[in-house]
Amino acid sequence: MKNLLTTVLCLIANITFAQTILKAEDLQKDFAIARKSYEQMHPGLYKYQSKEVIDKAFEECKTALNHDQPLAEAYLNFHKLTSQFKCGHGYPNFYNQEEFLKKELFEQKVCLPFQFQLIDDRMLITRSADSTLSEKLEIKTINGVAVSTIIKTLLPIVRADGSNDAKRRKLLEIGGQTFEYFDIFYPMYFPMKSDNFELEIYDFNSKKASKISIKALNRVKRNEILKAKHSDNEIVTAKFNWLDDKTAIMQINNLAVYNKAFDFDKFFLNSVTEYNQKSGKNLIIDIRKCEGGNTSEMIKLVRYLTKTNIEIKNEQDCWAYVKIDTTLKPYVDNKSWAFGWFNMNEKYFTKLPNGQYRSKDGDKTEKIIPATTTIEGNIYLMTSATNSSAGYIMADIFKKYHLATLVGQTTGGNQRGITAGAMFFMSLPNTKIEVDVPLIGMNYDLAKTRPDAGLSPDVYVKPNIMDAVKGIDTEMEVVKKLIAKNGKK
Repeated sequence: MKNLLTTVLCLIANITFAQTILKAEDLQKDFAIARKSYEQMHPGLYKYQSKEVIDKAFEECKTALNHDQPLAEAYLNFHKLTSQFKCGHGYPNFYNQEEFLKKELFEQKVCLPFQFQLIDDRMLITRSADSTLSEKLEIKTINGVAVSTIIKTLLPIVRADGSNDAKRRKLLEIGGQTFEYFDIFYPMYFPMKSDNFELEIYDFNSKKASKISIKALNRVKRNEILKAKHSDNEIVTAKFNWLDDKTAIMQINNLAVYNKAFDFDKFFLNSVTEYNQKSGKNLIIDIRKCEGGNTSEMIKLVRYLTKTNIEIKNEQDCWAYVKIDTTLKPYVDNKSWAFGWFNMNEKYFTKLPNGQYRSKDGDKTEKIIPATTTIEGNIYLMTSATNSSAGYIMADIFKKYHLATLVGQTTGGNQRGITAGAMFFMSLPNTKIEVDVPLIGMNYDLAKTRPDAGLSPDVYVKPNIMDAVKGIDTEMEVVKKLIAKNGKK
């Protein structure tokens, strides 16, 4: 490690490990780079908060970084800053951090040994890696603190667009992702005094509450145990099967295929072919676990569902800059494929009174032409608060063009637009902390006319904790009733 950084031994949860201590002067230098990056290049910085509020957030972060501190504290301070932007794409991305930082911050043995679902402010164990703790138990308190208090404390640090707290709550669940918000931030806000969790639990079968002490686990070890116990614990990209002889289910869990060899062209073609050959009458498209990815993959599916041409207007057409500040260029970590965004031709942009640069071809529409073979029958799209980014866009297109009946919960994302499209990964040189800076967003003036909310489904389904305890898929049961009702018409 560079000599600008020193390491000391710290004791957390009875585990001794080397922790980096960062100097105040280095923190201030990196803060200045992060601030300049967001102020000059983030086109949605003032979409949900006024400039006065954002300026105050920057000053509070600067003050918080004015003394020597452990890497964990610095990382948390940068997260607190970006959480004030209320942007689902602009934050210190877990996955983009350097390996030494991931190991130091994300690999400690202070994780709950189970996965859980949050229903309102109640925590239900869905899968347990601890043999003494069964599934379908409710966790009432952790180390003496009520679960509702923990959720309320952690919720503001979680990324989401605007006021969409349902998305934040969804991201607080532990469900098998490589990195989980709860794993990382719970021990930062609620320091562990030992490597045990003291839990108060409620058993729905016996209808009794009790207390239990369980060992904390490293997240990797927990996931390995659960993968061995449950063949489906690793989330697949997409799959197609049949509910009955007339109803098929297409489950899409991810539209991001950058590091995965998944062929959506082949998957959609094979699924549609099988559906038509078997004379399917109903298609359920389940995207409840799909956050986002590549919208072009989603459009491939739309071609099989529409009978007429669809013209999609691009509403994400504004940038905060045209030419990058040359002092920031050295810190762009993904410059090998993002170089085209360094300097763009000014003649293709119009500077708006609000300070944004709008692409002159922003009024152009994307035309989706139906495929040669399309699907017949009733189509249902199952949604949840997980859907943001491309998942949100998918739900929006399906609802706007009446491609399906949307069933489930309000989506993540926001009707004021998702600031993303292009990204700079800014690597802060002294701390080595990385911050994502999204580059394309919605016109501020247009955003003001839209609700600060996700997209509501056609049929809202409130999650039911007793259904979850019994293993009943509440949303799927509602879809089945809709299918039966439509079949009688």
